[in-house]
Amino acid sequence: YLLSANTAEVLTIFLSTLFGWDVLQPVHLLWINLVTDTFPAIALGVEPAEPGVMNHKPRGRKASFFSGGVLSSIIYQGVLQAAIVMSVYGLAIAYPVHVGDNHAIHADALTMAFATLGLIQLFHAYNVKSVYQSILTVGPFKSKTFNWSILVSFILLMATIVVEPLEGIFHVTKLDLSQWAIVLAGSFSMILIVEIVKFVQRKLGLDKNAI
Repeated sequence: YLLSANTAEVLTIFLSTLFGWDVLQPVHLLWINLVTDTFPAIALGVEPAEPGVMNHKPRGRKASFFSGGVLSSIIYQGVLQAAIVMSVYGLAIAYPVHVGDNHAIHADALTMAFATLGLIQLFHAYNVKSVYQSILTVGPFKSKTFNWSILVSFILLMATIVVEPLEGIFHVTKLDLSQWAIVLAGSFSMILIVEIVKFVQRKLGLDKNAI
């Protein structure tokens, strides 16, 4: 979870530098790493084993932590998160709400990118409950501890955007409904895309060959 999240953050910063975009502020990354990601990561660490784990082939003596599809999942999921965040930022710039006001346009885009990165990592926490199994198979609401951790992280993330005294600290601004719709659609697409990839992987039998 944390490795794919950090991969996404590194790629986002790299691409924003490459394109000359100001996608995220240091305080955004600090908050997401220290607060938003922390509670789900701790909760995932105490999750019970996924269903059917004992039916997998035994892990080889020389197999690394990254074997069994873990490394490929970290890479493609990190790339996917970065691509979604960059796309949301790009949409905010290309189709602004405050036409002609460059400062407001940039503030909106920055806020949308920050919100998307935070929410996408909360949604993604459900994906990483299993490398190959669907969220529906694993059961998204079985663990109260996990779901409470997501809720707490969500509330704290939203507070940085909607609580007025925090706006200046986090360099964000209030978003309208259309902007939130883009943020939520982009964030939730992480679950849909990973579910499709997992479905294809199961059809190819990759889940049975994992060691």
